[in-house]
Formats: sequence, structure tokens, C-alpha cells
Amino acid sequence: MSDLSLFLGQFLRRPSEIRAIVPTGRAAANEMARPVTRQMEAVAEIGAGTGTITRAILASGLSPERLELYELNAAFCDRLRQRFPRTVVHNLPAQEMVNVGYRELDAVISGVPTLLMPDALQAAIVGAALSRMKRGAPFVQITYGPRPPLSEVVRARFNLTHVKSPRIWANLPPARVYIFRQGA
Repeated sequence: MSDLSLFLGQFLRRPSEIRAIVPTGRAAANEMARPVTRQMEAVAEIGAGTGTITRAILASGLSPERLELYELNAAFCDRLRQRFPRTVVHNLPAQEMVNVGYRELDAVISGVPTLLMPDALQAAIVGAALSRMKRGAPFVQITYGPRPPLSEVVRARFNLTHVKSPRIWANLPPARVYIFRQGA
């Protein structure tokens, strides 16, 4: 079964879990993986989906054993385990990463659709990630909307600054990537 077929099938069966209608495109995935380097000791991807972003992260030269994947959808987790057997795949919501991870993270790459989430859920996800991240490490977030994917309340709560990519037109829908970092 192709990634698109799997994705669409899961979207129809579990619309509350899957917010996009197609997997992230290659151009957006490459932009999301840009901060990752082969020298990093540990990286987490949350909302890993079918692995498009995972593939781009590993193409950066990061060893698969240094990559933790978090995905809520069990069918996607099965696909990730088959496709990337040397990564650690957790069938858990992103905010649970604080309870299972043991390494300090050099980056968190997020495909979780945060834009329309309530502040409390955004804060739970970002707080869990930040509790595992090295100070100043990038929290990379994709969005399809016109404004930052983390609310002003959440950004202020965690003292986050950000830079954003130009619009990535070679994605359906067009996307933008934000890199958040926690200030002093």
C-alpha cells in the first residue's frame, strides 16, 4: 500500500488523529530537517506520520539510532517500524515524550498540527519537548496557516523566539516552517 493510500485511509477512519489530507511533501520535509546535523546526539520527531520528514532527517546524516519517532496512529507506527527499523518508534502522543525518552535532545521536529489546538494542548506538547531539549535547541514546526503555529500565549509562557521560512509552494497545501528557540 502506498503512503498516500495509507494516509487517506487513516484520514477517513480517524479524522481526529489526522489533520492533513496528504503527507508532507519533500520540499517541506527537507526544510524541516535543515537544522539537523550528523553531529547531533539525539533528535525527536513528533507526529512522524508515514515518514516523509523522517527520511529527510536521516538524509542529513543523522544515525537512525539517534532518532526517536512519536506517532499517535498505530498504522503509521507499523509503517515507520518497517521503513526505519533502526529508529525508536513510540506509539504515543507527543506530550508523552517526557515520560519515555531518556536522552537530552538536540532538536525536535514537529509535524503535529498545532495551529488549531487549544493553548493547553499546545503548551503540553511544547512543554514536554522543551523538558527534554538542550537549552537553545530548535523546535521545528510546520504550518499551513498564515500565522505562527504556536499561539502568542504559548510563545510567551515558554519565552520562545522564532524565525520562519518562505512559503513552500511545492507542498499541498503550501506550507511554512517555523524554528522556535527558548530564550534565556
